[in-house]
Amino acid sequence: MKIALKLPGQPDDIPTAPGLKADFVDLNSFLSGLLNIAFYVAAFLAFYYLIWGAFAYIMAHGKKEELAKARSRITWALIGLVVVFMAFIIAKYVSEIFGPNKGGLPF
Repeated sequence: MKIALKLPGQPDDIPTAPGLKADFVDLNSFLSGLLNIAFYVAAFLAFYYLIWGAFAYIMAHGKKEELAKARSRITWALIGLVVVFMAFIIAKYVSEIFGPNKGGLPF
């Protein structure tokens, strides 16, 4: 099975394998898919780090050093979540301004 990406200037008659759903037929849609996957992975990791920090906070049993580490982990996880969601919102907003018909960005 051969998967090909359509680059700008290529003909539209690129054959696809039978039964293959061709969502990623050009470079634009391929990069858009990769960017969406990266956002989901980053959000998952930040959320996981938040849960890990909350668990560490509960298990600290009042020890000041462990409480400070857990509090720091929770703080950075929340900052990470905010950064990921703001990057996602900015990327979607910019993609609306510079759409594919305007020379565009890949997402």
